[in-house]
Amino acid sequence: MTLTAPRLQLLTVAQAASLLNVSDRTIRRWIEAKKFPYLKLPSGGYRIPQTSLLASLSGTYDLGGARAELDERFADVTEEQVRAAMADSE
Repeated sequence: MTLTAPRLQLLTVAQAASLLNVSDRTIRRWIEAKKFPYLKLPSGGYRIPQTSLLASLSGTYDLGGARAELDERFADVTEEQVRAAMADSE
């Protein structure tokens, strides 16, 4: 069995801005301030490693707690119910 490393996900400025729900200009300011690693392309554009961007964030949001709350809230929902709901929305 051959193991390979996960593919590095490089984001454009627009993709990074969309991911974080901020403006392109905000991402460019963060690049200028060197808030996270980035690659500068010969064309002048930037590519931002997604994992580095997310790792550079700090705050007080408890993702694990939110996830546990959702797991508890929807523990009784079956996969069949999810599929039926998805079929109804089409």
